[in-house]
Order: sequence, then C-alpha cells, then structure tokens
Amino acid sequence: MRTNHGVRLTTRITVPILLAASLSLLLVSGSALAKGRPSGGGGGGSCVQATPGVAVDNNWSWSNPGSWGYPGQQLTYAINVINYDVGCAAATFVVDVQAPSGFVAVVPTTTISLKAAKTGYLWAYVTSPTVATDGDYPLSVTVRRANTTGPVGSFTSYYKVYTADGTNPTLFWANPGDGQVLDTRTVNITASSSDDHAVSKVDIFVDNNFVATTACDSVTYICQVSTTWSATTGSHTATFRSYDWMGNSASLSVSFTVGSTTGKTSTTTSPTTLAAPTATGGSHRASGSGHEKGLDVPGGSKGQASGHGPKK
Repeated sequence: MRTNHGVRLTTRITVPILLAASLSLLLVSGSALAKGRPSGGGGGGSCVQATPGVAVDNNWSWSNPGSWGYPGQQLTYAINVINYDVGCAAATFVVDVQAPSGFVAVVPTTTISLKAAKTGYLWAYVTSPTVATDGDYPLSVTVRRANTTGPVGSFTSYYKVYTADGTNPTLFWANPGDGQVLDTRTVNITASSSDDHAVSKVDIFVDNNFVATTACDSVTYICQVSTTWSATTGSHTATFRSYDWMGNSASLSVSFTVGSTTGKTSTTTSPTTLAAPTATGGSHRASGSGHEKGLDVPGGSKGQASGHGPKK
C-alpha cells in the first residue's frame, strides 16, 4: 500500500512539474523572439508614425505663396513632401492636387517613398483657362500615407492670373562688377532678375555678341543666368537683357578688363547691383522627382540699365 501510494503520489507530482517546465520554456522563447522584432519595422528601435507634411515652394515674392500666370499659361509647382516619422522604415506617401473649375492640374508622379525624417519633391503642372480673369485661384495640395485614409497633411498655394503688365523687369547682382579688373581668361558671368509678375528669360551678351540665355521657371520669383566665357586680354562689356511674359524688357551693362592670365577662374568681389529686392532669397527647390534630403528642412558700383515698354 505504501509502495503503491508512493508511486501514485510521485506520478501526480511529476506531471505538473513537467507541464510547468514546458510552459516556462515557451515563455522564455517567446520573450526572446519578441526582443528580436522591432516595433514598426524601424531597424531595431521603436517606430513612431506621424502625420506627413507638405509645402509648395512657389512664391511670387518673399514669403508669399503662389505664382503669376497669364490665361492659358502652364505653371510648374514644386511640392515638398515631408516624412515626420521617427525610428520607422521608409514609407510611401500619396500627393493630390485640387484646382478650381476650368483649371487643369497634372501630377505625373503622385507617390514618393521617403525614409523617416526625410523630405522629397514631386511636381505639378497647372494650366489656367484661356478665359480666366484676374485673381488669385487657390490650389489645394494634400499628402497621406499610402493605403490609408489619413491623417492628411495639407497646404494651399495659388495660381495668380494677370492679363496686363506695363512694368519692366529688374536686373541686379551682376558679375563681373562694373570696372572690375580680372587676372584670368575664364570669366564667370552671372546676373539675377525679378519682375512685379514673372520673368520669362534672361540673355547674356559680351561685346554685343550673344553668349547665353536661361528660361525662367515659375517656382521662384528671382531668375538667375550664369555662364563661363573664355576671355581675351583687354576691355570688355557684358550686357544682360531680361524679359517678362508681357513683352517688357530691361538691360544692364557692366565693363570689365582682363589683364595678365594665371589660369584661375575669376571670383566676384563687388557685384553690380541695380535696385535689388528687399529680400535676397527665394524658396529652395530640388531637381528631379523624388529627390530626398534630410529634415533639418552686396555692394558695388552701379551699372547702366535701360528699360523698354511692352512690344507693339
């Protein structure tokens, strides 16, 4: 009886012990697996998702969103998408642009993949109706995480329609400076231009010979032209001509002298300035769809300038 009783007692104790040991092993294994899995797929750390941000870089003057366009003109808008996630894997975002009735908004690429705390650009092309009247027309831009309904980041820019303009563009920050003496055969020739509406293009002439031109975009209100020119020894004149979309134009000329050569490229020490705007910056823009970046986010002598009215 004691032996049988002892056997039965031993059997009843052993089974619970084995079950407890097995359960403990499963718990330990599960905990180890859990520690090996990052929360949210952010490379081993915690992932905190945030509402994405969006901004449109276009400005028609300092800190004033939007761009000027005449009826029927197509304008380019630079859309800056911002991923505010922390510790997460790269995410895909979807951009949408809504324009007023009669306007045509085309976004060739509507999605962009961004790492956490990075930004990137997409582009929208907006055309106004040919019968549009003067006024500010809002463009609503939104961004959301792909395959979700929200939360949504938003921004409002503007298509500013105008039908008349009698003001000449302005040229400033010319290099070389007027009267500058250069000790080089490779000359950097640059200038900037702005307008009360929008600059169309800026040309460069040296000694009355055409050298270069630039077609201005609609993103920033300051248009820059730049080229390098192989100079000969002696006196030279660089002339910059700026045009707006309504046929108004202005010119700025600077004289400079090329002396003995050392093979070095000239640098600007005193750029020629003609009625520079009060603010020296425009909005940042990046070239290429989906370009990604980190989320951080003068004086001189005057040149002779002449302006011309609208073409008849």
